[in-house]
Amino acid sequence: MASHLTEKEGNSIIDQKRFAFIELMLIWEGRIQIKHISSQFELSEKLAKHILQKYKNLYPDNLLYQGSNDCYQVTQSMVAQFSSGSLQEYMQIMGGNDNVSSLELPNRNLQPEIIRPILQAIREQRRLQMGYASVSAPEFSMRVIQPHHLVFDGMRWHVRGFCEKNQDYRDFVLSRFQSPTPAELLNDADHFDLQDEAWNTLLSVSFMPDPRLDDNRARIIALDYDMEKALKGYRKTMKVRQALLMYWVQRMGLNQYNNNPQAQQIILTPESEQMLKEYLP
Repeated sequence: MASHLTEKEGNSIIDQKRFAFIELMLIWEGRIQIKHISSQFELSEKLAKHILQKYKNLYPDNLLYQGSNDCYQVTQSMVAQFSSGSLQEYMQIMGGNDNVSSLELPNRNLQPEIIRPILQAIREQRRLQMGYASVSAPEFSMRVIQPHHLVFDGMRWHVRGFCEKNQDYRDFVLSRFQSPTPAELLNDADHFDLQDEAWNTLLSVSFMPDPRLDDNRARIIALDYDMEKALKGYRKTMKVRQALLMYWVQRMGLNQYNNNPQAQQIILTPESEQMLKEYLP
């Protein structure tokens, strides 16, 4: 027999979703305004204000009103009550945001204090100075970047943007941003995603069952990957951003060749392998 929620239980669930949104905005963007709640849940500003005040009355230590910007800011003592506080959950709620691209969403150990200025720089299209370290340059040094998208590669979060040091568009691993010097938002950016050629170039990538598999096994693999039967056997073609190709190939397990065909399962078609050589390391 189907269960029915009482009005009180239904309102409680709705409040929890709204309160979770408030917390995630505070954690990852550092602030929340009435208009954020109004827009997210398609509510009147009067009702949105009531919801925000209700949350503040319940957890006054989590947020502090800032009159100059007409917003509530996160406090250092904030403890989330209705959300995990993870970047994954924030991205799921903000899934319609055009500045977010991902292959899949995981939980990662990322510090909100590090991510907030990056999100703000993307949102406001500004230059950003932060400390960054890489495998080739393991000592933290200040970088000025002009970020335009967050990207999840299936393992790690990156920010895609223009690097003023290298004068090129690059990917930066979010967990490698750190510095004793706080991040500094600078003036307006002058390099945007529309100028990022590798970001805007879509490549047609085709893959197929490993030809060492017998027909029955190849058919099962084709079902797994929603492949279509073609003259040369089963094939699947997808559009992948050139800037994300390396991550996509790694995630699909196509960057290594396994001696066991049942472990390998799929390979790039010969045509794709030839075409993609210039884009892969």
